Amino acid sequence: MESLITRDDLGAGSARTLSRLDFSGRYLRDIEGKEVTYTDCTFSYSIIERGYFHKAIFINCKFIGARIRESVFRSATFENCDFRYVDFHRCILPVPQLLANLPGYPNIRWEMLHNIRANAHSVGDTKWEADVVYHEARTEIEHWRGIANAGTGYYQKYSMRQRLAARFHQIRLLAERYIWGHGESLFRLALSTGFFLVVFSFFHAAGQVADLDAVSLGAIFKQYFKSLYFLSSLYVDLPSVIASEVSASPITSSLAVTLRYVSIGLAIPVLYKHIARR
Repeated sequence: MESLITRDDLGAGSARTLSRLDFSGRYLRDIEGKEVTYTDCTFSYSIIERGYFHKAIFINCKFIGARIRESVFRSATFENCDFRYVDFHRCILPVPQLLANLPGYPNIRWEMLHNIRANAHSVGDTKWEADVVYHEARTEIEHWRGIANAGTGYYQKYSMRQRLAARFHQIRLLAERYIWGHGESLFRLALSTGFFLVVFSFFHAAGQVADLDAVSLGAIFKQYFKSLYFLSSLYVDLPSVIASEVSASPITSSLAVTLRYVSIGLAIPVLYKHIARR
Protein backbone atom coordinates (compact mmCIF):
# COMPACT_ATOMS: atom_id res chain seq x y z
CA MET A 1 0.00 0.00 0.00
CA GLU A 2 1.35 3.41 -0.97
CA SER A 3 2.14 5.78 1.89
CA LEU A 4 0.43 9.18 2.10
CA ILE A 5 2.39 12.40 1.69
CA THR A 6 2.81 14.16 5.01
CA ARG A 7 2.86 17.93 4.62
CA ASP A 8 4.48 20.35 7.07
CA ASP A 9 2.93 23.77 7.71
CA LEU A 10 6.16 24.98 9.40
CA GLY A 11 4.20 25.81 12.53
CA ALA A 12 1.48 27.98 10.98
CA GLY A 13 -1.25 25.98 12.71
CA SER A 14 -4.81 27.25 12.82
CA ALA A 15 -3.63 30.88 13.02
CA ARG A 16 -2.23 30.55 9.47
CA THR A 17 0.48 33.13 10.19
CA LEU A 18 4.25 32.96 10.47
CA SER A 19 6.42 35.94 11.36
CA ARG A 20 10.16 36.68 11.61
CA LEU A 21 11.26 33.08 11.04
CA ASP A 22 14.52 32.14 9.35
CA PHE A 23 14.42 29.13 7.03
CA SER A 24 17.72 29.97 5.33
CA GLY A 25 19.69 27.07 3.88
CA ARG A 26 17.04 24.49 4.74
CA TYR A 27 15.59 21.72 2.63
CA LEU A 28 11.84 22.33 2.78
CA ARG A 29 9.84 19.54 1.20
CA ASP A 30 6.07 19.03 0.95
CA ILE A 31 5.22 22.31 2.67
CA GLU A 32 1.55 23.07 3.28
CA GLY A 33 1.24 26.85 3.11
CA LYS A 34 -2.29 27.37 1.81
CA GLU A 35 -3.63 30.79 2.85
CA VAL A 36 -0.73 31.28 5.26
CA THR A 37 0.59 34.82 5.80
CA TYR A 38 4.40 34.98 5.96
CA THR A 39 5.77 38.24 7.35
CA ASP A 40 9.50 39.09 7.48
CA CYS A 41 10.44 35.45 6.88
CA THR A 42 13.69 34.39 5.21
CA PHE A 43 13.92 31.53 2.71
CA SER A 44 17.29 32.54 1.27
CA TYR A 45 19.50 29.75 -0.13
CA SER A 46 16.88 27.16 0.80
CA ILE A 47 15.48 24.40 -1.41
CA ILE A 48 11.70 24.26 -1.55
CA GLU A 49 10.14 21.22 -3.21
CA ARG A 50 6.48 20.40 -3.82
CA GLY A 51 5.25 23.29 -1.69
CA TYR A 52 1.58 24.24 -1.78
CA PHE A 53 1.12 28.00 -1.25
CA HIS A 54 -2.32 28.61 -2.77
CA LYS A 55 -3.51 32.12 -1.77
CA ALA A 56 -0.55 32.53 0.56
CA ILE A 57 0.64 36.06 1.42
CA PHE A 58 4.34 36.94 1.60
CA ILE A 59 5.26 40.30 3.12
CA ASN A 60 8.89 41.50 3.31
CA CYS A 61 10.18 37.97 2.74
CA LYS A 62 13.59 37.07 1.31
CA PHE A 63 14.12 34.37 -1.32
CA ILE A 64 17.72 35.25 -2.20
CA GLY A 65 19.33 32.33 -4.03
CA ALA A 66 16.42 30.01 -3.22
CA ARG A 67 15.75 26.97 -5.42
CA ILE A 68 12.02 26.34 -5.71
CA ARG A 69 10.84 23.17 -7.47
CA GLU A 70 7.40 21.85 -8.47
CA SER A 71 5.55 24.17 -6.11
CA VAL A 72 2.17 25.88 -6.41
CA PHE A 73 1.84 29.62 -5.76
CA ARG A 74 -1.51 30.06 -7.51
CA SER A 75 -3.26 33.28 -6.38
CA ALA A 76 -0.43 34.00 -3.93
CA THR A 77 0.57 37.62 -3.29
CA PHE A 78 4.00 39.11 -2.68
CA GLU A 79 4.71 42.48 -1.14
CA ASN A 80 8.21 43.96 -1.01
CA CYS A 81 9.90 40.56 -1.36
CA ASP A 82 13.53 39.97 -2.39
CA PHE A 83 13.91 37.47 -5.27
CA ARG A 84 17.56 38.05 -6.18
CA TYR A 85 19.10 34.95 -7.80
CA VAL A 86 15.96 32.86 -7.18
CA ASP A 87 15.41 29.85 -9.43
CA PHE A 88 11.94 28.45 -10.19
CA HIS A 89 11.41 25.13 -11.93
CA ARG A 90 8.03 23.68 -12.90
CA CYS A 91 6.16 25.99 -10.52
CA ILE A 92 2.69 27.50 -10.86
CA LEU A 93 3.42 31.20 -10.36
CA PRO A 94 1.39 34.43 -10.09
CA VAL A 95 3.50 36.17 -12.73
CA PRO A 96 2.05 39.70 -12.25
CA GLN A 97 2.94 39.50 -8.56
CA LEU A 98 6.52 38.55 -9.37
CA LEU A 99 6.80 41.35 -11.94
CA ALA A 100 5.86 43.77 -9.17
CA ASN A 101 8.75 42.47 -7.02
CA LEU A 102 11.62 42.43 -9.52
CA PRO A 103 15.17 43.10 -8.27
CA GLY A 104 16.60 46.57 -8.72
CA TYR A 105 19.81 45.78 -10.61
CA PRO A 106 19.13 45.27 -14.36
CA ASN A 107 21.44 42.26 -14.78
CA ILE A 108 19.89 40.42 -11.81
CA ARG A 109 16.40 41.47 -12.89
CA TRP A 110 16.99 40.08 -16.39
CA GLU A 111 18.12 36.72 -14.95
CA MET A 112 14.93 36.47 -12.91
CA LEU A 113 12.73 37.39 -15.89
CA HIS A 114 14.49 34.81 -18.05
CA ASN A 115 13.88 32.21 -15.34
CA ILE A 116 10.20 33.16 -15.04
CA ARG A 117 9.75 32.69 -18.79
CA ALA A 118 11.60 29.36 -18.80
CA ASN A 119 9.50 28.17 -15.85
CA ALA A 120 6.29 29.18 -17.64
CA HIS A 121 7.30 27.15 -20.69
CA SER A 122 8.06 24.14 -18.48
CA VAL A 123 4.44 24.08 -17.23
CA GLY A 124 2.84 25.22 -20.51
CA ASP A 125 1.74 28.59 -19.16
CA THR A 126 2.09 31.30 -21.85
CA LYS A 127 -0.60 33.69 -20.59
CA TRP A 128 1.84 36.33 -19.38
CA GLU A 129 4.67 35.68 -21.85
CA ALA A 130 4.20 38.98 -23.70
CA ASP A 131 4.47 40.91 -20.42
CA VAL A 132 7.60 39.02 -19.41
CA VAL A 133 9.20 39.57 -22.82
CA TYR A 134 8.43 43.29 -22.58
CA HIS A 135 10.07 43.54 -19.14
CA GLU A 136 13.02 41.44 -20.35
CA ALA A 137 13.65 43.73 -23.31
CA ARG A 138 13.25 46.89 -21.25
CA THR A 139 15.63 45.53 -18.62
CA GLU A 140 18.17 44.51 -21.26
CA ILE A 141 18.01 48.01 -22.78
CA GLU A 142 18.63 49.49 -19.34
CA HIS A 143 21.55 47.12 -18.80
CA TRP A 144 23.21 48.01 -22.13
CA ARG A 145 22.59 51.71 -21.49
CA GLY A 146 24.33 51.43 -18.12
CA ILE A 147 27.39 49.86 -19.75
CA ALA A 148 27.47 52.38 -22.62
CA ASN A 149 27.17 55.35 -20.26
CA ALA A 150 29.83 53.93 -17.89
CA GLY A 151 27.63 54.37 -14.87
CA THR A 152 28.74 53.98 -11.28
CA GLY A 153 29.74 50.81 -9.49
CA TYR A 154 29.13 47.63 -11.47
CA TYR A 155 29.27 49.34 -14.88
CA GLN A 156 32.67 51.05 -14.48
CA LYS A 157 34.63 47.87 -15.20
CA TYR A 158 33.83 47.78 -18.94
CA SER A 159 36.29 48.88 -21.65
CA MET A 160 35.60 51.42 -24.39
CA ARG A 161 35.10 48.64 -26.96
CA GLN A 162 32.57 46.93 -24.69
CA ARG A 163 30.76 50.24 -24.19
CA LEU A 164 30.50 50.81 -27.94
CA ALA A 165 29.16 47.26 -28.39
CA ALA A 166 26.67 47.92 -25.59
CA ARG A 167 25.46 51.07 -27.34
CA PHE A 168 24.91 49.05 -30.51
CA HIS A 169 22.86 46.45 -28.59
CA GLN A 170 20.84 49.23 -26.96
CA ILE A 171 20.00 50.83 -30.32
CA ARG A 172 19.15 47.43 -31.83
CA LEU A 173 16.72 46.62 -29.03
CA LEU A 174 15.12 50.06 -29.23
CA ALA A 175 14.62 49.54 -32.97
CA GLU A 176 13.07 46.12 -32.33
CA ARG A 177 10.72 47.66 -29.77
CA TYR A 178 9.36 50.29 -32.15
CA ILE A 179 9.36 48.16 -35.31
CA TRP A 180 7.54 45.06 -34.05
CA GLY A 181 7.34 45.19 -30.27
CA HIS A 182 10.12 42.62 -29.81
CA GLY A 183 8.21 40.12 -31.91
CA GLU A 184 4.97 40.52 -29.96
CA SER A 185 2.94 43.21 -31.76
CA LEU A 186 1.38 43.02 -35.22
CA PHE A 187 -0.02 46.51 -34.64
CA ARG A 188 3.45 48.01 -34.21
CA LEU A 189 4.69 46.11 -37.24
CA ALA A 190 1.84 47.56 -39.32
CA LEU A 191 2.58 51.07 -38.02
CA SER A 192 6.30 50.82 -38.75
CA THR A 193 5.59 49.42 -42.23
CA GLY A 194 3.33 52.37 -42.95
CA PHE A 195 5.97 54.75 -41.61
CA PHE A 196 8.63 53.38 -43.95
CA LEU A 197 6.24 53.61 -46.91
CA VAL A 198 5.60 57.27 -46.06
CA VAL A 199 9.35 57.97 -45.91
CA PHE A 200 10.08 56.09 -49.14
CA SER A 201 7.26 58.00 -50.84
CA PHE A 202 8.88 61.28 -49.86
CA PHE A 203 12.12 60.33 -51.60
CA HIS A 204 10.23 58.95 -54.61
CA ALA A 205 8.27 62.20 -54.97
CA ALA A 206 11.46 64.26 -54.63
CA GLY A 207 12.98 62.28 -57.48
CA GLN A 208 9.96 62.95 -59.68
CA VAL A 209 10.06 66.72 -59.19
CA ALA A 210 13.03 68.17 -61.06
CA ASP A 211 12.75 71.82 -59.92
CA LEU A 212 11.03 72.43 -56.60
CA ASP A 213 11.12 76.23 -57.03
CA ALA A 214 9.12 76.03 -60.26
CA VAL A 215 6.41 73.75 -58.86
CA SER A 216 3.47 74.86 -56.74
CA LEU A 217 2.87 73.46 -53.27
CA GLY A 218 -0.32 71.82 -54.48
CA ALA A 219 1.55 70.04 -57.26
CA ILE A 220 4.15 68.79 -54.78
CA PHE A 221 1.43 67.32 -52.54
CA LYS A 222 -0.26 65.77 -55.55
CA GLN A 223 3.00 64.14 -56.62
CA TYR A 224 3.65 62.93 -53.05
CA PHE A 225 0.29 61.17 -52.78
CA LYS A 226 0.80 59.75 -56.25
CA SER A 227 4.16 58.35 -55.09
CA LEU A 228 2.58 56.99 -51.91
CA TYR A 229 -0.11 55.23 -53.94
CA PHE A 230 2.48 53.82 -56.34
CA LEU A 231 4.78 52.43 -53.62
CA SER A 232 1.82 51.10 -51.61
CA SER A 233 0.55 49.31 -54.72
CA LEU A 234 4.03 47.94 -55.33
CA TYR A 235 4.24 46.83 -51.69
CA VAL A 236 1.05 44.76 -51.92
CA ASP A 237 1.96 43.65 -55.46
CA LEU A 238 -1.13 45.01 -57.20
CA PRO A 239 -1.41 44.18 -60.93
CA SER A 240 -1.98 47.89 -61.68
CA VAL A 241 1.72 48.64 -61.18
CA ILE A 242 3.36 49.45 -64.51
CA ALA A 243 6.82 48.05 -65.22
CA SER A 244 8.01 51.32 -66.74
CA GLU A 245 7.25 53.17 -63.49
CA VAL A 246 9.27 50.61 -61.54
CA SER A 247 12.27 50.88 -63.86
CA ALA A 248 12.08 54.69 -63.68
CA SER A 249 12.57 54.59 -59.89
CA PRO A 250 14.70 51.49 -59.22
CA ILE A 251 15.92 52.45 -55.73
CA THR A 252 12.61 53.34 -54.07
CA SER A 253 10.88 50.50 -55.92
CA SER A 254 13.45 48.03 -54.62
CA LEU A 255 13.02 49.41 -51.10
CA ALA A 256 9.24 48.93 -51.28
CA VAL A 257 9.59 45.33 -52.49
CA THR A 258 12.24 44.62 -49.83
CA LEU A 259 9.95 46.11 -47.18
CA ARG A 260 7.19 43.74 -48.33
CA TYR A 261 9.24 40.61 -47.77
CA VAL A 262 10.85 41.86 -44.55
CA SER A 263 7.47 42.72 -43.01
CA ILE A 264 6.03 39.35 -44.08
CA GLY A 265 9.04 37.59 -42.59
CA LEU A 266 8.60 39.47 -39.31
CA ALA A 267 4.83 38.91 -39.22
CA ILE A 268 5.08 35.11 -39.47
CA PRO A 269 6.68 34.51 -36.02
CA VAL A 270 4.35 37.07 -34.42
CA LEU A 271 1.31 35.26 -35.84
CA TYR A 272 2.74 31.92 -34.76
CA LYS A 273 3.12 33.16 -31.18
CA HIS A 274 -0.44 34.47 -31.08
CA ILE A 275 -1.84 31.21 -32.48
CA ALA A 276 0.28 29.09 -30.11
CA ARG A 277 -1.12 30.93 -27.07
CA ARG A 278 -4.76 30.33 -27.99
